[in-house]
Amino acid sequence: MDRNIENLLGYHINVVSHFIQNQYNQKLSEYGLTLAQAKVLYFLSEHGEQAQSEMQKRLYIKGSSMNGLVDSMLKKELILKQQSKEDRRTKLISLTEKGREIDGQLWNLINGTESQLGEGFTPEEQQKMISWLKKMKQNVESSQEE
Repeated sequence: MDRNIENLLGYHINVVSHFIQNQYNQKLSEYGLTLAQAKVLYFLSEHGEQAQSEMQKRLYIKGSSMNGLVDSMLKKELILKQQSKEDRRTKLISLTEKGREIDGQLWNLINGTESQLGEGFTPEEQQKMISWLKKMKQNVESSQEE
């Protein structure tokens, strides 16, 4: 068995992910946001009002983390939280106008970071990499379901 960490795919993906998260968090701090909060803004902007439990599942966030995330975003007046009329146990989350405005501003930040990540890669290579990463995600998800 080869014990050279430099030959491990997961190691390199983790290192790149770490650098990307740090870069996003540094830039997002100018808006008073974390990467997790920016993901919530994006998700709500794209999908509209959502049950908190559905967002938690779709964004791969643990319940306790999701509660803290929602609380901090409520304090910043980025989201609204209300009970569902159909099921009082279900909490519905939606964007405020302030949340929508900030979500729109974040796309410049995202595009700049994406440009930097893609330097030296052709558009075809970038699409191939995205395809491979999606396949890896499916591999990991299916192994967790077993």
